[in-house]
Amino acid sequence: MKRNPKISTVTTKKTLDDALRYLYASLVYLEVPLVAIRFKFNDEEWEADTIEEAIALRNKLEYSPRFGPDPHKEMDKQEQFWTPDRFKDVIDGIGELQHQLLIEVQKQPNILSDELRQRLRLDTEVALAGVISGLSKQLKQLEIEPKQVFVITVHWSGKKKQRFFILNDFFAGAGAQINWPDAWEQAKMAEIFGSPSLVGDEPDIEI
Repeated sequence: MKRNPKISTVTTKKTLDDALRYLYASLVYLEVPLVAIRFKFNDEEWEADTIEEAIALRNKLEYSPRFGPDPHKEMDKQEQFWTPDRFKDVIDGIGELQHQLLIEVQKQPNILSDELRQRLRLDTEVALAGVISGLSKQLKQLEIEPKQVFVITVHWSGKKKQRFFILNDFFAGAGAQINWPDAWEQAKMAEIFGSPSLVGDEPDIEI
C-alpha cells in the first residue's frame, strides 16, 4: 500500500488515539462490559486493561531500545529535515570540488569510484578519498551527518573492492525543488562566459 506523503505518522497516530478514546467513552456510557485490550507491536501481542493504558504502553514500546526505529517516522523526519533552505546551506558550506562530486553522483546514481575519480579529474583513489573526507568534515561542521547527503556501498568482485556512490533521496529531492544542479551549472557558465545573449543576437565585431 502506497503511503500518502501528505499524511504524517504523527497525524495518523493522533487520529487513532482519538478514535480509541471516543470508543472507550462510548462503551463506558453504554455500560458495555469491557475485557482486556490486546494489540500487536513489532509482531508481538501485548495486553492492557484500559484504552489509556494501551496508549501509554504503546508509546513506551515505541521508544524502547529493544525495538528499532519506525521506518515511517524516520522518513517523516528526513522529509521535514531537508528543506530547500537547508540544502542551500550545504551547497554554500562545502568546497567547489566537493560540490562537483555531489553533482556527478546526482547525474549518475551508483557511480563507481573509479569513474567518479575520472570525472573529477583526480589522478588517484587517494585523492578521491581526500575529497570525500573533506566533504564529510564540512558536513559535520554544518551539523549534518554524511549519510544524510550521500551513501557509499561496497561490493567485492573476487579480491577487488568496488565502491558505489548514491545521494540520499531526501537530499536530492530538496535540490530538485530549486532546480539543482542545472541552475547552478547555468549560473557558473554565465559567470565564466558572461550573460548569454538572446537567440539571434550576434556580438558586435570591430574591424
